[in-house]
Amino acid sequence: MARKEIGYVELEWTCPSCKTRNPGLVKNCQGCGAPQPADVEFQPKADQTLIQDAAKLEKAKKGPDIHCGFCGARNEADAVICSQCGGDIKEGMKRQAGKVMGELKTGTETKIKCPHCNAENPANAQICSGCGGPLQAVEKNSATQKKGLSTGCLIVLGIVGLLVVIGIISLISAGMKKTDMVAQLTTAKWERVIQVEEFGPVQKEDWKDEIPYDGVIGYCSEESRGYSDSPTSNSVEVCGEPYTVDRGNGVAEVVQDCQYEIFDDYCEYTVEEWHTSESLREEGTGTNAMWPAVVLNSQQREGSRSENYELLFSTNGETYTYETSDYNLFRQAQPGSRWNIIINGFGSIVSLERVD
Repeated sequence: MARKEIGYVELEWTCPSCKTRNPGLVKNCQGCGAPQPADVEFQPKADQTLIQDAAKLEKAKKGPDIHCGFCGARNEADAVICSQCGGDIKEGMKRQAGKVMGELKTGTETKIKCPHCNAENPANAQICSGCGGPLQAVEKNSATQKKGLSTGCLIVLGIVGLLVVIGIISLISAGMKKTDMVAQLTTAKWERVIQVEEFGPVQKEDWKDEIPYDGVIGYCSEESRGYSDSPTSNSVEVCGEPYTVDRGNGVAEVVQDCQYEIFDDYCEYTVEEWHTSESLREEGTGTNAMWPAVVLNSQQREGSRSENYELLFSTNGETYTYETSDYNLFRQAQPGSRWNIIINGFGSIVSLERVD
């Protein structure tokens, strides 16, 4: 799956000293002037808009910022010496990058109240429109953070889970349970089938380039045949929802995961070949099983054969059925004969052996 770049959005960070929210590209807190520590993470804004300013875009395209190894100051990725202390920036620590920060958020109507003058501001605002003071991060109510299920729901889920476990254990136990008993064979049924094949026209469907050379093509329609990471002839780009990826420098790249859906001709066609035209069937009771009579013309041939035998047993007032395609076993199925059968917990015969 190919990643498609849409643009960049600025992130923000919260000062650990005074809780002021700051634009991602700003290196020092707007509230108290403290530099951004290396361990403070960037966060997405409540409402994200693509950066249009050329200078900001140039910074956005650079790699992760570097915190000076001597004074801790934050420097841009292409810095050679620290902008604050002049130290060799090679001794610094690059910020982490590449973290997926979630979907692109646009159009929010969330408001934030200024702690200085109580004026309401858009959620993205970092400076109050009423008094010009810095806006602090909203303190999350611990009560509203807990979004777990209620006690009643948890109890119900626990009971349901317990019943499911009991049911699974019961099924396993029933499958493993075995009962050995002697039963009398009451009835033996048989069915035998011969397929008759005929050479002639057969209608099929397939991709146009998969149709055999002697196939006569009829109606075709364009159908989805698969996906590709790169464009091909007759393909349509299909993209997921935009999401953001932290670049480690105060901005996030907005991307989409895209594929190309490939369309191709899917056609009906006719081809001359052998195909099943008729099923000849013979069935009855007793052990004298026979195959159906086969009469073929010049365009026909005998196809596959199949046989199925059903043995009915009686013991202790219960009837059990056993199906097999083993003719040698069926030949032993004389009515009135006694058999040792093993029954599982579901009432099915799992093995049997004639005892007289």
